[in-house]
Amino acid sequence: MNLEFDSLVKKLYSGTIVKEEFVKLYFNGKIPSEHDILDLIAYAISIKDSRLIEEVVVLLYTGYFKTESFLLVLCGLLSAHWHIKHEDIVTLLKEIKSPKAVNCLYSAVELRFAYLDYDDTYQFARKCIKALSVIGDENAVEKLKLLTNSKIPIIGEYAERELRNKGVL
Repeated sequence: MNLEFDSLVKKLYSGTIVKEEFVKLYFNGKIPSEHDILDLIAYAISIKDSRLIEEVVVLLYTGYFKTESFLLVLCGLLSAHWHIKHEDIVTLLKEIKSPKAVNCLYSAVELRFAYLDYDDTYQFARKCIKALSVIGDENAVEKLKLLTNSKIPIIGEYAERELRNKGVL
């Protein structure tokens, strides 16, 4: 389905098709339920199919599905090293803005992934910190405070900047 999927994505992003049509075409004419998407994610996880995770992330990015339903599975995927969609998952969690995502985002801040080895500015960590800041509840603020003491100085600086922007420091 790779070439078909790539073609669908190009049509979606170019505006040639709308989100609903994209989803219908992906699922061969049927509009899937959130349960169908969760089954697709479970299957991708069971066979560790990074390409299928990429497809699921695009499906979730359409906004067609209520992403809060996917919170736990997204948090689980955030620490999995076998795919390359971590930054996109953080973006989805940031959009969800659920306090339930705070601990997984905090835990992910200092994770290193082989495909991001070039990233000496810790942009993945910065995205996690931004997501924590957007959530902004008491737990998120506490996690940001803890991150100011990170053994990686730039991570501490990112967390401190977010706390300053929130008026906490």
